[in-house]
Amino acid sequence: MYIHKHNVPPCIVYATQLRGSALPFTSLSGFHCVVDGLSQRHPMGRSFHLEHIISRKALVVGPQSDPRFALHQRQPRANKLDAKQRAICQLDNAYSEALRARVRHGGRFSAFMDGAAYYIDLDAPCPKCGAFKRRTRDRSCYACHLKRGGSNFERMKAGIAPVVSRSKAGHLDILERKKREKDGECLIRKFGELTATRWPTGRLEIVFPNGAHELDLSLLRPGLMQHALDNVPELTEALVWAGWH
Repeated sequence: MYIHKHNVPPCIVYATQLRGSALPFTSLSGFHCVVDGLSQRHPMGRSFHLEHIISRKALVVGPQSDPRFALHQRQPRANKLDAKQRAICQLDNAYSEALRARVRHGGRFSAFMDGAAYYIDLDAPCPKCGAFKRRTRDRSCYACHLKRGGSNFERMKAGIAPVVSRSKAGHLDILERKKREKDGECLIRKFGELTATRWPTGRLEIVFPNGAHELDLSLLRPGLMQHALDNVPELTEALVWAGWH
């Protein structure tokens, strides 16, 4: 389909082609429009040729917004899931079902509703590292996401400013946290036979039921971490308590 390149207000009409079929197209206010490459005629009598092809991407497929959710001021979009969408889902079942229909992987939606940071997608391993963990928020590789931040990501989880952008106040804060940790200040909590210790610097120390002792759980390899989560249910509770999950 062709349309003149001048920017004028469009409206949706139906034109009858020469062969008699009806076709929706964008008409131009003040112009006599036809399709299939026929010439156009201006009201003043001048003729011109159509110059711009409407791409297929410009065509809208389905409703772009649902009036049922206008009061939420947030349409059910699945490209980036956030806490506000989860709160709306918990209050509005219709919104939850509409968002669920847009999320292709059922595990991602379940993780989203549970507040989990990642989900497992065995059908789509990461082409870069081969891992199966995907971020719940945007479906990116969870392992690659952790590697990009490195130690800074662990600091941010503990509420500490990253090294690359730490201010004087942030530097003094980490020194004060280290001093408190050196003095033995910590929070200890038991989950069944598992003991978790959270230190002021954000380090999470775990003593497993079998006696295994991890001084810093963040240094545990991803494969061993997943194995521990699968075999020690109390570890998930400890991670939620520490703000890691």
